[in-house]
Amino acid sequence: MGKYENNKEALLEDLDFLTKYIREESAKGHFITYEDFLLKPLSFEEEDMELLLEELKSNVDYIQIKEVQGKETRYFYSTEKMNEQYASLLLRTKEKDFLQLIADTVRDDSKRYPKTTNIKKFLGSPYHLTTEELDAVLAQMEKDDAYQDIKKTKASNGAVCLYSDKHLVKARAEYLTEYEEVTRYEYQ
Repeated sequence: MGKYENNKEALLEDLDFLTKYIREESAKGHFITYEDFLLKPLSFEEEDMELLLEELKSNVDYIQIKEVQGKETRYFYSTEKMNEQYASLLLRTKEKDFLQLIADTVRDDSKRYPKTTNIKKFLGSPYHLTTEELDAVLAQMEKDDAYQDIKKTKASNGAVCLYSDKHLVKARAEYLTEYEEVTRYEYQ
């Protein structure tokens, strides 16, 4: 018999603790995994987890806590502290789905802002790719038909940027790259 059998008060108390922890970690830009529930500081018992998660999903007080399924684990975050776009980016990073991660980022930058994306962006936070990983992904991307809209452009200072030709024409991408990487610094 589990801890929450006939003890709704204990269930809600632990749920409050859990959701507070998820919010705190989400504010730091981190997911909580299913496995984290079993470790300190949470330390829930495996036999109690499904009941706890069932209550988490069904209780409207916790509607901001979201679950996303990875290849091998489940991730949890709070939409109060982390937006869905960042959560999607973080999921692809955790799952090491670098092709889709880079393509989604470049397409979004090209469409939304519009701007090109310096490849060095993927070496820093929250991506944290190594130079070798980035080079391998870019080489793979050039060969894969699903990513043929992703193109490279280079500024006069040698900075390499990516753009999606679904959202930017080549001449505009070249202009934006030169402006972002060179021209705007000349006028400061």
